[in-house]
Amino acid sequence: MKSIFIFCKKAAYAVLPIFVLGIMGTTHLRAQTLFTIGNLYYQINADSISATLVGPVDATEVGGELSIPTTIIYNGKDYPVTRIGKNAFISSGGLTGSLTIPNTVVSIGENAFLACSGLTELHLGNALDTIGPAAFYGCKGFTGSLTIPNSVRVIETAAFYGCTGFDGALTIGDGLTRIESAAFYKCRGFSSLNLSDAVTTIGTSAFWGCSGLSGSLTIPNSVTIIEPNAFRNCSGFTGTLTFGSALVSIGGETFRNCSGFTEVISLATVPPTFSFEDVFEGFNCTTLTVPCGCIAAYENSEWHDYFTTIIDDCNSVPELDEQKATVYPNPTNGTLKIEAENMESISIYIMLGEKLFEVPSSGDVFEYDFSPHEVGIYLVRIQTEKGIVTKRVVVKGR
Repeated sequence: MKSIFIFCKKAAYAVLPIFVLGIMGTTHLRAQTLFTIGNLYYQINADSISATLVGPVDATEVGGELSIPTTIIYNGKDYPVTRIGKNAFISSGGLTGSLTIPNTVVSIGENAFLACSGLTELHLGNALDTIGPAAFYGCKGFTGSLTIPNSVRVIETAAFYGCTGFDGALTIGDGLTRIESAAFYKCRGFSSLNLSDAVTTIGTSAFWGCSGLSGSLTIPNSVTIIEPNAFRNCSGFTGTLTFGSALVSIGGETFRNCSGFTEVISLATVPPTFSFEDVFEGFNCTTLTVPCGCIAAYENSEWHDYFTTIIDDCNSVPELDEQKATVYPNPTNGTLKIEAENMESISIYIMLGEKLFEVPSSGDVFEYDFSPHEVGIYLVRIQTEKGIVTKRVVVKGR
């Protein structure tokens, strides 16, 4: 238990080294060729066709609304502004009003708007690819909803740490596959969370302390791993917690003190494993609904430590032929044959959730050699055009 606490504190305070490194980065940046337009510094990027907004000429005079241009003119040539630099407006508390990131910007650097608590609205452009570490750390003045555009592929550690003013929905776009550690740590104002079907991993402490989140929470079928403390102290949820069919592993204390959920449903036919203890500590709901025919599997797993009543739902299950898949020989000490109609991909996991192997697959038959792996239990995740099937495979000694 102690190791989990230390690990999560490291995630929560990850911004500290980010801040220090960021300040060092500013010194290096200022040594390069900069030019001014109005009261802002710019720099031509290495591609020679675009520019970075580096920051204000005099940080002490930054105030009011910030207008970030889509293009600038330098030496008679137009340059689109594609990046907002590291530490660009760090601690510019005088900035007020709405912040709009133009559609030309693809990257927001680390600490770019750290502690800019006077900003009241945030609009992200539809070309944005990366939101850097601690980019909006401590921006407590933002209100309303936040939509992460489909273009965003990366939200780094602590990007929105402590942004407590948001009071609407948080919607994650289709481009993001991993939500990094502490990305929305203690963002207490969000009222609901909408995760896209592209997300596969929810990082450590990603939503810790987002106590304003209410209603139900659905973990999409795409998610395979939820890391420790991801939803810890999210006490505002009052509806159904649904785990998707592809979930393999849940980290320690992930739903600790999430006492408001009234119903829990797991769609995974193989019970997801718990990588550490106290996953549902302080959880009031004790009834779990599982797929048809899976009661025994869950009763013989760690889930039964938290859910004393386990029932199955045989009314909403699709026809078995739609999800039919076969793996053999099982147990195996060598080649495993996987058969399913119209396979799209195959993934192999150890029981703690670590992915060992993933490959696109076409056709109805696939073979995987387990002989290099240690003896133990593995999970085979089979994606077909009709859905996801997870099979438990035992690898034995020779």
